[in-house]
Amino acid sequence: MKAAVYYGPGDIRVEDRPEPDASGDNLVVQVHCCAICGTDVKLATIGHHRAKPGRVIGHEMVGHIVHVGANVEGFAAGERITLATTVACGDCPYCVMGLGNLCPNSLPIGLGADGAFAELMGVPPEALAGGNVVKVPDRVPDEAAALCEPMSCAINAQQIVGVAEGDSVLVIGGGPLGAIHVEVAKALGVVQVMIVELTEPRLSMIRKFKDIVVIDGSQEDVAAIVKQHTAELGAHVVIVAAPAARAMEESINYVRKGGAVSLFGSLPSDAPDITFNSRVIHYGELRVCGASDSRPEHVRKAVKLLADGEIDYEKIVTHRVSLENIHEGFELMKQKQSLKVLVFPSVEEYCTP
Repeated sequence: MKAAVYYGPGDIRVEDRPEPDASGDNLVVQVHCCAICGTDVKLATIGHHRAKPGRVIGHEMVGHIVHVGANVEGFAAGERITLATTVACGDCPYCVMGLGNLCPNSLPIGLGADGAFAELMGVPPEALAGGNVVKVPDRVPDEAAALCEPMSCAINAQQIVGVAEGDSVLVIGGGPLGAIHVEVAKALGVVQVMIVELTEPRLSMIRKFKDIVVIDGSQEDVAAIVKQHTAELGAHVVIVAAPAARAMEESINYVRKGGAVSLFGSLPSDAPDITFNSRVIHYGELRVCGASDSRPEHVRKAVKLLADGEIDYEKIVTHRVSLENIHEGFELMKQKQSLKVLVFPSVEEYCTP
């Protein structure tokens, strides 16, 4: 079968690989499509310490089951599934606390186990045991289902930071995850959604979304526009979906007293530090929250939002490439020319907009 295989930083090859083993304890899935994640872009540039040479990458997937192990219960051939891709150990203190996404012993699909940029993918027994395999109902299209994993990360972040019905939310960063955040916020009942982006063509892509305020951060006064749309108070919640220190530092200027900031984007390991005005946080009684990854319950919530028609996935997915042309997808994301890019392993599955 064809698969995209990681051999080192920037060295990803589409090559023939053996089909995954069909054991008594696993599933084998025919992959319909798999979205390119920021982690995949890192692998295509600087690499990742948890990825070993020879690893099939990709994890934001949807596919149908073609093999069910004799010891596997609750699944049948032909069913479509997606994955919660951080497979927790289930035994460590974080897992016991219900925080499997923070498990230090986790098995990440696409890094620690072969992933979904392939025609076929083996789902390891650990994923089945951990409840990481989530069925996709017929009314959720493949292209929507491929967004469940990144959506689950946004859902986790918004739950942690306390996004609530009737809130105003500002998202900083109009990339793929910023776009997902605005759709999740609207689905959760937020009445005022604003988003800041600096560059084209992402500004033009984001402007196609309904019922949001788009702010050109390179030309407009972000604080003034936020106050204009929030009765001069500031947003209830600010979500920083950009991997930029300045965006994180400035986020506290856009949130109202008693509000909260989510540091959703991650900074490089060699430049992780930021500086906050502690007086703004102290006297404003602000909360600053982190958010990392997601758990199976967040993926199930994503599936439900999509099944209920709450997410405009067609505006989030802007480009599609075949597996053979996956490097075109990487370049689109590196150059900020896209929102979500979907990769189709099978020529029969592949389509263009």
